[in-house]
Amino acid sequence: MTDPINSRLDGTLGLELHLHSEYIGPASFHEPELLDLRPSAMLLSDNERCYPRRVNQTAAFITYPDKDSASEMQRITDLDRIEESIRPLGPTLVNLYFRIMHRTFPILDKAVFLEKYARSYREFSPPLLAAVYLVALDWKLFDRTLATAPRTPDTEALENLAMRAMDDDLKRPKLSTLQAGLLLLQRMRSSNSTFPAQLVSLGQTLGIHIDCTGWKIPEWEKGLRRRLAWALYMQDKWGVLVHGRPPLIPAHIDEDDGTSDWDVGPCTVNDFPEEMTGQEENGDEGVDGSAGRAAFLQSIELTKIFSRIVSTFYSVGATKKGGRLERVGPSGAMSLAKPLAMELREWHAGIPALAAAIDERGIASLTHGSRADNSSRITPHSLPSLRSAIRTAARARLMSAMKLIGSFQPEHIQSFWGYAAAAQVALVGSFAGLLWATSPQMDEAAGYVEQLEKLRWVLQVRASAAPFAREALRMLHEEVGDLAAVKEATFRDS
Repeated sequence: MTDPINSRLDGTLGLELHLHSEYIGPASFHEPELLDLRPSAMLLSDNERCYPRRVNQTAAFITYPDKDSASEMQRITDLDRIEESIRPLGPTLVNLYFRIMHRTFPILDKAVFLEKYARSYREFSPPLLAAVYLVALDWKLFDRTLATAPRTPDTEALENLAMRAMDDDLKRPKLSTLQAGLLLLQRMRSSNSTFPAQLVSLGQTLGIHIDCTGWKIPEWEKGLRRRLAWALYMQDKWGVLVHGRPPLIPAHIDEDDGTSDWDVGPCTVNDFPEEMTGQEENGDEGVDGSAGRAAFLQSIELTKIFSRIVSTFYSVGATKKGGRLERVGPSGAMSLAKPLAMELREWHAGIPALAAAIDERGIASLTHGSRADNSSRITPHSLPSLRSAIRTAARARLMSAMKLIGSFQPEHIQSFWGYAAAAQVALVGSFAGLLWATSPQMDEAAGYVEQLEKLRWVLQVRASAAPFAREALRMLHEEVGDLAAVKEATFRDS
């Protein structure tokens, strides 16, 4: 199958349909300087040729052809099966995807996607097409055609097909492979998945972790690469809440000490080339484009702060026996928390009101996270005044988080919520559980049980329309169960 002529794709790196590129790192056995002495193509086995490509003076790639015609036949077969599974809802799902998800999670180039989709669904990689359909299906209640369709596509079968096709694509990775992986990750429910780590490795293979500002590629691809890089960064960092494992991307990426392996330029509004008119953006009930872009950029900054919170309070070195938190004690931990709390306040004060409606969803878990860590380390030897101050502050953070979750309006529920959202909400519940477990009196414990029941009710009300609320309910039940009977028995026996 011959690639269609598409001038927008000319000169791109990692976007070709039948080629994949591999970044050559400084420590690789490949010597970048020797690339300039090689012919334009190097012969590999089976008459295949690879092409070295230098994008600037320090960054180079080797481009390989996808293995053989068998993989192309499999690609077409997979695409046909994917399309058949959702027919005739494909265009409706694509429209819903760009109306809800793309505006706050802009990891696709909308113009390129829609241009290719208008020609043929066969121009995509199977996992990417399936991922767009799957994510859109999660929001089917917000489209009349989908909500009233006589036949609902089998999402489980479609997801299995997407993941099998993803395994094939990982052998010849492209930017579309990373895009598909990030989208599929939004639907992952397994707490022991290693898929996020695969995506970080994939991103490094594609050179996502390198500043592409001066590369010899189209300007729109530079913006796309930066958006992809920071989306991957956010998934890695918030995965701490979902998987309980350390992040793989360095914690301190803003320190210019010459040792960081994360060298991505900042993402700005200039990295969103598909500027749409206000009428286009506000013509439906979704989030408008400017607010979505603001939400994405502010989420990056929030994630940077969260990364510093995690490294300060939840790293192995901080939490181990004899580690930093044990050495500094509760008062020292509160001192460590103060500058981070200040960063959060400054971040919150600096975001536009419209973006705040979307991005405030993450602040609850952050502002109480370090407090939760502090209260769990109070010992019988701690001063009563210190214990009281920490518990008072912790209760205030819990009430603030509960108020935030309870204030979500339909327009908030209708915006996209990433894969960590359920864990963020469940963390509020587990924080209430921690305060319940450490309550010195039964009436105080009963108050936290009441807050947990209120949280369950709020999530149940929103569960039909919001996938993250359904998953948060499941996680909350798994984490805390029914606390009332347990605590009552504890106080009665003591």
